Amino acid sequence: MKEIKKPAEGLSTAKAVLGIILSIAILAIAQTLAFVISEFLLNLGVPGAICNVIAGVLYVVLALAGITLLCKKILKVDMPEMRIPRFKVKGAWLIAAVLMPTLVLLISILTGGHWEMNTFNTETTLATITGAVVFFGLATGIVEEVVFRGVIMGCLEKRFNIKAAVIIPSVLFGALHIIGNSLDFISIIQLLIAGSIVGVLFSLIAYVSHSVWNNAIVHGIWNMAIIGGILHIGNSADSNSIFNFVLDNKMFLITGGDFGIEASVISIFVYLIFCVLAVYLLKKKGK
Repeated sequence: MKEIKKPAEGLSTAKAVLGIILSIAILAIAQTLAFVISEFLLNLGVPGAICNVIAGVLYVVLALAGITLLCKKILKVDMPEMRIPRFKVKGAWLIAAVLMPTLVLLISILTGGHWEMNTFNTETTLATITGAVVFFGLATGIVEEVVFRGVIMGCLEKRFNIKAAVIIPSVLFGALHIIGNSLDFISIIQLLIAGSIVGVLFSLIAYVSHSVWNNAIVHGIWNMAIIGGILHIGNSADSNSIFNFVLDNKMFLITGGDFGIEASVISIFVYLIFCVLAVYLLKKKGK
């Protein structure tokens, strides 16, 4: 006899808020511990590339362990209910993950600019690449998506509805990127718009695929390509990045203002393209 699945129960307002606060705290604690341990190893003489790998693995392991405890012991929900099933990525979203930063780079080149390259020693180059791929890329993409599109989105959906669950974490995701950055008012507005739109994109991917792993890979590869230190696109060269594409057009809409290319109209345009794709797939499924 086929087992009938019970519908997921809702959460009280207090439990939903508690889940959101604790999930962000878990992210912060896991990231801090990963940094502290890798810094300690670096001071002991462990190569930076290895420290970056260790930091990335620790970040993911600690965060997932904390989120698992939060879901089971406090929220009393199964991980798949929060769209955190066993790891599996759909090929279509893997392709999208590669296309997004590629399109941003191609459009940036079309606006005009020139290439500059920084030459580092082997150790620094390896540290930059491992930092971009493992920590800023995969680890950050996985942890942020498990927290924002997993726990936070899940809590809001169970307490309110899917619209609130998509919009609120997306705005929060954009707003949190203001912290630690020196931004003028226009740059803050531009960042909030861009951050909210890409947050909506990640939420839609999670919703249409029933899994945070697809948006995690999109987020992770974006980070690898755009912010990790392998490639920098902006109005001036970054001394810490290997490859730099320096834009000729210095308008804040093109450069992204004080925050950078992620908040530019170029990136926003690319986010919207894939938002439309996600909405199309949702409509195709009758949602």
